[in-house]
Order: sequence, then C-alpha cells, then structure tokens
Amino acid sequence: MTAKTLAPSGVLPEGGTHASGPDDRLLMDTFMSQYRLPAVAAADRLGLFPTLARSPADAAGLATSRGLDQAGTAVVLEYLAALGYLSVHGGRYHLTPAARAFLLPDSACYWGPMLGLGWDERCAAVRVLITTGAPHGYRGKDIWETHERSSHHGVQFARAMHAHSVGPAAALADRLDLTDCSALLEVGGGVGTFAMALARRNPRLTATVLDLPVVEREANRLLDRTDLAGRVRLRTGDMFADPWPGDQDRVLFADVLSDWDDAHCRGLLERARAALSADGRLLVHQVLPDDAARRSPTVTGYSLALAVMTGGRLRTCPELVALLDGSGFTDCVVTPVYGHYCLLTARPA
Repeated sequence: MTAKTLAPSGVLPEGGTHASGPDDRLLMDTFMSQYRLPAVAAADRLGLFPTLARSPADAAGLATSRGLDQAGTAVVLEYLAALGYLSVHGGRYHLTPAARAFLLPDSACYWGPMLGLGWDERCAAVRVLITTGAPHGYRGKDIWETHERSSHHGVQFARAMHAHSVGPAAALADRLDLTDCSALLEVGGGVGTFAMALARRNPRLTATVLDLPVVEREANRLLDRTDLAGRVRLRTGDMFADPWPGDQDRVLFADVLSDWDDAHCRGLLERARAALSADGRLLVHQVLPDDAARRSPTVTGYSLALAVMTGGRLRTCPELVALLDGSGFTDCVVTPVYGHYCLLTARPA
C-alpha cells in the first residue's frame, strides 16, 4: 500500500495565541541542536571517523565490523551526514573534507581533545545508543517508568509536551475537516492539547484523552481555563493494557508512534482499529521525514533525540504506511500541515 500526498493549503490558523504567527521550526532547530556535540563526540570516541576513512560503509556494514548496534549506528550516521561531517554515495557513508581534516587522530588539526572537553551525560548517552541501542531516558532510567513514579517528572514532561504541541495543534484544527465527527479518541494525548484545539474548532465534537494518571491534575488545570470541560474528557489508564472506548469516529495519535518500536506500534494500531466505528478514520500527526527532510539537522536530530530518550525513532512515510498496512488499515493519505509536521489519515481495511 502506498500513501497519497496532498499539497498544503498554504494557510496557518487565524485564531489562537501561537497559530497566527510563524511555525515552530526555529524553536525546533534550537532545541535539537543540543545533540550536535554528543553525536560528533561519541562518534569520535568510538573511532567511527577513521574506520569510515579506511573503508566507507553503510550503517549495517559499519555496525557489524565494529560490533555496534545497527539501529543506533544508523540514526547517528544519518544525523552526522545532515550536519555535514559525512556524505552518502550509493548508500555508503564517506568523510567530508571537514571531517577528514579535523576528525582523524593522525591529522595535524585533530579536534578530538577539544571535543573531549565538552563530554557530558548526553555524549555518554549517544555512545550507549551506538554501542547497545539502549535508550538513556533520565540518567539511564526508563522515561515512562520515571513519569509514573515521580509526579514532578511526569508533570514537567506533560507541560513540555503541551508547549511543544500548542502551535501544531492549532494548525491541525484549522486544516482538518471534522464536520462529520462527533467522537474522537486521542491516545497518549497528555494534557489534551490536540483534543482541546479540535473541540474548540468543532462544536459538535466530544473528545476523550487517554493517558497516565500523572497528567490528570495538569490536564484539569488547563481544562478549567476553557469552556470545554463538558466536551473534552480525560480517561486515565495505560494505553497498552487498559480498555479503550469504542465506536469512535476518529482515533488520533499525535507524536506518539515515534516514541515506540514497531512491535509496540502494531499493538497500538490494532487497538485503534478495534476502537474505530466501521466508517471511522485513523489520524497520525507527526514528523514524516522525506528525502529532503532527512538532510535536515533538525529532523535527523529529532530522530536521534527520540532514540536516546524513548527508544523510538522517526519513520519515513513508506515505513509508517507499512506498519498501518500490517495492522489492518488502508487508503493512507498524507498532508503537510505545519512546520515539519504531516497528518496521515487511513481507514480500517
């Protein structure tokens, strides 16, 4: 199954605090830049640059030859290429002139000792990702378990995701036609940023937000500041284990599937299919890197951040469509929406 791509309408939302201005690409650029030094420093410490100087290789070949994790190596190599340290020819990574001049230990201009001065926990986390594939989370502790045990971390994360989502949610609400929709389930929706934006734009819509109990207080605080309390409802629970409400016109995953591996995503998609009405639609809102975006340090840096923090990754459109196809969905359509974000819609097969 392939996905159709629709051209963007070229308009941003007219209402809302963040919707009337520019999109958030500048902020995304700034935030994801925190992984530039860790990626280069970890690759230097693991000797990836001299290895590629001797023999250019693809991610699988490099990982096999050095005993590294293939997925972790791939996401870092893609980021290094976007930063300009590597070039790609025929699927193999080669050093660029800058990397050859400054990142080979036998070079007179070798920067390794300088990179070492900046070594910190994030650099160590990227090194672990390359060598083992394991996410670092919070100082080596699983991010989701930490949120359940620590209300401070959970609320802090919920507030961060709300701030990150306000602009994209307003843009989606402006672009998405939900006139035929009365029931929407947002899975892993945090404080309900997308559900609130969609309900505000569609008076007939009732939205349910499914997420862990740790977000409940913050979600209610935000809802109390709106007139949506009767139409946006929080349902606390584990999205992998607890029941979902059924007969939904739409099920929405906003920045959720990119946090998980394929097996977990298939489980969520199968549950979404069961929760949808016969003529319902699945909505997936996230960054979908195309060939141009995969040359973007922001997009590839975002994928690295996901791998380090949650063990997830950004998937290309063909990769995501394959997941949907294997989980019983068809008729995929992709629409660019806001900044780096796209909306993928599909229906149960």
